[in-house]
Amino acid sequence: MEREKKQETYGTGSLTGGGYEAEDIFEGPEPWVPAETKLVVWSFVAATIALIVFGILVNIYILN
Repeated sequence: MEREKKQETYGTGSLTGGGYEAEDIFEGPEPWVPAETKLVVWSFVAATIALIVFGILVNIYILN
């Protein structure tokens, strides 16, 4: 009964997120695909390499 009141109060298309409960959000998460794991890992690898390369370039060209 209270859930129906919340739906009526907040309506649809609201950006406040007040119409959602924690149970609604975590009710049916999608399974984690192995390709997504590889994407995340390789993103961290690429970010680490870029950080090292740009750190070296800053050290060579700006700090010296």
